[in-house]
Amino acid sequence: MKKAALATFLLCLALAQPGLGAGTAQLTTRQEGMILVVEGWLHTKADRAAAWAVLTDYSRFPEFVPGIAANQVLEAHDGIKTIAQRGQVLAGQVPMAYAGIMQVTEHRQEGMDIQFLSGPFKDVAGSWRVSAGRPLKLSYIMRMDLSKTPFPPPLAPSIAQQQVSTWVDAFGREIERRAGK
Repeated sequence: MKKAALATFLLCLALAQPGLGAGTAQLTTRQEGMILVVEGWLHTKADRAAAWAVLTDYSRFPEFVPGIAANQVLEAHDGIKTIAQRGQVLAGQVPMAYAGIMQVTEHRQEGMDIQFLSGPFKDVAGSWRVSAGRPLKLSYIMRMDLSKTPFPPPLAPSIAQQQVSTWVDAFGREIERRAGK
């Protein structure tokens, strides 16, 4: 009974968290079996080259992405990078530190696929997509296995939404800042 009460309390905190889904990012969430899929996107006047320059500026992520404390490329071969990342995510209003290794497969100026290889997000995958056109569409899709998430299951959807919204907004702002838009 105490666990259920705690989970309900934490869920209420997460849902009351200011900024969830706020900003310019639009979000959709769906569940495919035990896989939670959260997609966030926005439109920008910047071009693909400007978006790609920001998405691949890995060492500078801590300067403009809230929650990322360090991001270091460990290996790079043929468009595939191994990156060590550490930082924190907000579980409701409670910060949760993380550190992990991820593999990033770049698809030149079109997007990239991300798979965490270690750490608490080992079974989380993501994809950035940069769709051509004016305005340009920048989107991020997170796929989280709910049976393996480090978050209590009732909190996982709101935490994933909060993170996707934060990342899309942060990258969108930085892309526009650098492009002078």
